[in-house]
Amino acid sequence: MGDLALRRMTAGLVSTLAMVTAGTWSVTAHAQVALPTRQEVTPPAPQPRSESTARVDARGALAETNCPFEASALRLTLDRVEFTRPDGSQLQPQIANALAGLRTPTGEQSIIAVCAVRDAANEALRRGGWVASVQIPAQEITGGVLRLQVVTARIVDVRVRGDAGRYEPFLRRRIAAIQALDPLNEREAERILLLAGDVPGLDVALSLRPSNGEAGTVIGDLTVSSRHFALFANAQNYNSSLLGRETVYGRGEIYGLTGLGDITYLGASTTTDFQEQVIVQGGHILQLDDDGTTLGGRATYAWSRPDLGALDLRTNTLIAGLDLARPLFRSVRGNARVRLGLDFVDQISRVGGGNDAVTLTRDKLRVLFAGIDADQQFVNANGRPWLSVSSSLEVRKGLGLFDASQTGFASGKLTSRLEGNSRALVVRGVIDTTLSLGPIFSVAAIGQMQWANDPLLNYEEFALGSLTIGRGYDPGSNSGDRALGGHVEARADLPLVTGLGTQFYGFYDHLYLTNLDRARIEGARNFDSVGGGVRVSFPNRLVLDVGYAKPLDRALKLDKERPPARVLVSLTVQFRDGAR
Repeated sequence: MGDLALRRMTAGLVSTLAMVTAGTWSVTAHAQVALPTRQEVTPPAPQPRSESTARVDARGALAETNCPFEASALRLTLDRVEFTRPDGSQLQPQIANALAGLRTPTGEQSIIAVCAVRDAANEALRRGGWVASVQIPAQEITGGVLRLQVVTARIVDVRVRGDAGRYEPFLRRRIAAIQALDPLNEREAERILLLAGDVPGLDVALSLRPSNGEAGTVIGDLTVSSRHFALFANAQNYNSSLLGRETVYGRGEIYGLTGLGDITYLGASTTTDFQEQVIVQGGHILQLDDDGTTLGGRATYAWSRPDLGALDLRTNTLIAGLDLARPLFRSVRGNARVRLGLDFVDQISRVGGGNDAVTLTRDKLRVLFAGIDADQQFVNANGRPWLSVSSSLEVRKGLGLFDASQTGFASGKLTSRLEGNSRALVVRGVIDTTLSLGPIFSVAAIGQMQWANDPLLNYEEFALGSLTIGRGYDPGSNSGDRALGGHVEARADLPLVTGLGTQFYGFYDHLYLTNLDRARIEGARNFDSVGGGVRVSFPNRLVLDVGYAKPLDRALKLDKERPPARVLVSLTVQFRDGAR
């Protein structure tokens, strides 16, 4: 529970308890009791891969030749170019389309122009992702017509190196799909392999080489490595003082338990004294088809008991959900997916335990949501990313099903906010960009927004704090139905130690919050914080983030002063079993 929860609670707790005892339900907004924020009771879960975990190397697939006319002084007249397959038949429609916009020189030319036309055609095919080679057959150019042959690649055999384990049937289907590509397109093969690489615990790489048989036939060497499990752990001091600043978290993942491209995970989080908050989570995600569609189920339960001295306030939170996701587009540089899901949330806050417990608030949310996620990398001439952009948009609609909370006292039960509507419509958006200014310096920015059509219950509100936007503020020290904000970081990556990433950063955070309920304690507010720090990373093993954050505003207007500056520390480690 954040400081805002404590303020709201202490402002009207005595009168609330008296009215509960007397059976009277007429309360004011100051008697509302806020529950722990969504971020405080939701540990991280496995996320879909967006980075490349599959590679296609087609550089050695077809032989490349130099221009045989470089030393020749011959000249010729060109009017047009005709492309055919080596046997003289017409080009495949896809190849013809790739070459349709090719401009060729006309009139009297040096014979070297023949090579220039060939090279331009090869470049056009490469831009389209086609594994093909344009060749110059022996000919006599008459009537100004140059005839070129296009050899397209086709995989005739795939040799697997490595152990795919339980994923072998799944991988064989992907291999068959790649072999069916005729003509062979590197991007389509890459997409098929990326979807295979999206399977938890599986990494693949494909290299192509000539088969020494019919022209265009190639052999694929598929390197496979699989892992069975991974362990993740984190220790940080981002939380509020009421729920215990220092928390530790651990999660274990098991891959391929059913052989359906699945991941099973269990996790737990606790404050360091095991008193203020304990959270457990579990889930299972499996693939439904070869196109990357996944279905997942998850559940989280949190016991929260903030340190309020003699007041024994306890909050229990149950979060369960189903998630269906499907890729729309998959490549090394860009991805997009759509998702649909249902959240089932119960939060109950009581004073005391056992038979003597007095229920203060009870929230029940049944939320249907749909979203789209996308990311794109833009690279320079050297193939290095200079701009990365990712974004997410989600629409959430509360449903009046399964005993969902009713607004006000219609059900005779008090909710976390008197005017909170469990059926509200909520729209959330995130955009994350990183601009590289060279090998050392970069600028990163994240923007977030939330819009709601009605006042929300506590779980759906956007909370200020170190877990969202507003580093240095306690999580949940203020919250709103609508929010707009973000942060900007200036970064410098300095290779101080070989093999160890070292990044220095300075940041500015800003968040605007507003509430829609008529009995709101505060109006619209703006919050700012500044600071900086250093991140140290050992690839695929460890990330240490140490930062200094200084809030520039009071969390609540009734606060006498701004929150003190804080040193924020987060250490994340991971361990994976050896690749097979």
